[in-house]
This record gives sequence, structure tokens and C-alpha cells, in this order.
Amino acid sequence: MTEFICNSLTDTQSAAKYFARLAKPGQCFALFGDLGYGKTTFAKYLIQSLNESVEDVTSPTFTIVQVYNSDVAEIWHIDCYRLKSEEEFYELGFDENFQDRVTIVEWPEIIQSILPTDTINIKFSLDGTIRKLTVE
Repeated sequence: MTEFICNSLTDTQSAAKYFARLAKPGQCFALFGDLGYGKTTFAKYLIQSLNESVEDVTSPTFTIVQVYNSDVAEIWHIDCYRLKSEEEFYELGFDENFQDRVTIVEWPEIIQSILPTDTINIKFSLDGTIRKLTVE
């Protein structure tokens, strides 16, 4: 188990840079955690670590997916919060070509069974006032 304490934006950025070194075509990062625990902020820093020219990273809650370029691979930032089923994910065509891009998925619970087997699952939690990122 790997654990990061992220009580500041600098801590979160450092953790994201660590995971950016693991990014390659086909790599998926699944971000689990309650609302307001830092998933989108982490995703922003991960995307910016892969492409420093990206300034504006917004939550894809309403668009469901945001696409960014990087030298590693195209990055898909997906938010499944509004999806009702795994079938809806398939209908939108987001399951195609996981192997060709870096994928960051917020609220992945509804599609967990179709994520690549080597997906890095990152759990965001609060222990009192301590914000943690845990990879098991």
C-alpha cells in the first residue's frame, strides 16, 4: 500500500507528479472518494504534469469527458458522476481504445468492471483533518 498525505495544494501536486511518472498509453487512474476530497484538483495537477502548457483544467462533471494532449499520449479526463449505468458509458463510446490514451476517471464505481486490469486505483479520504491518497 502506498499512501500520500495531501494537506496542501503543494502536497497534492507532488503526489500527482509521482503518478505522472507512471503514465503511459493505456494507463488508467481511477479516483475514488467523496465530494470535495480533492479528486479534480489531483486530476488537474496530473494533467498539468503531463502537459505543462495546459492552464485550465475543469471538472468534466457536465461534459463527462475533457480531452488534453501530452507528449505521453492523449489524456481523457472522465467524470462518471452523472452516469446512470455501465451501458450508458458504452453508448457514449468512452470504453473504446483505453490502450491508446492516459485515462483519469472520477467516480469510477459504475464502470469499475470494465476498467483495464492494471488500473491504478487511488482512494481519497479524510482522517480528521488529514487528507490522504491511498493506493492498494
